[in-house]
Amino acid sequence: METRPWQGQPWIQEGGRFPATCVSWEDAREFARRLTHQERQADRLPAGWEYSLPTEAEWEYACRAGTSTAYACGDSAERLDDYAWHEGNTWDRQDKSAHAVGQKEPNAWGLYDLHGNVDEWCLDRYRTRRLPGVDPLVDLPHLSDRVIRGGAWCDRASSCRSAYRVSHAPTRRLFHLGFRVVLRSTPPAEPEPGGEAAPPGA
Repeated sequence: METRPWQGQPWIQEGGRFPATCVSWEDAREFARRLTHQERQADRLPAGWEYSLPTEAEWEYACRAGTSTAYACGDSAERLDDYAWHEGNTWDRQDKSAHAVGQKEPNAWGLYDLHGNVDEWCLDRYRTRRLPGVDPLVDLPHLSDRVIRGGAWCDRASSCRSAYRVSHAPTRRLFHLGFRVVLRSTPPAEPEPGGEAAPPGA
């Protein structure tokens, strides 16, 4: 992207293993678009595949890694220190910044930092009530804010739960807000004219 929007912002550490923060939803989408183009040009990405922000459903599916508990490590926050950077083991100890990725334990599927460290943008527009279906995408034009998941290093443990969700305007940039990308072979289900997204294959 040839930009460093986090530079000069408070509570930031820079380096190759630190998450990119102070990035808007629009920035994250453009990053995924450029990454897709770059990898196709280099013949590393087959036709029909693309990088994208995860849908909210994809994000939670990856975070839970087959669990149905409050956290991927169980219902109690007692073990969360092993899996996540959150207020209790950062801010409260005067350790005020995001941390290099992969220092905590991964979930059962080998994914790191889905709980804590930085909040993460999702593809969906924010709707108070979640839509049903396997992988619905909320893209209703009258909704403007975008979904954020995961919790951050400056959030209390309860804000790092698998189901916790908040939102911000897609132009918002925050020192604790970043993103991750997914690789998919087909786009997520589009909303039907009535405003409800159909599950894939419906």
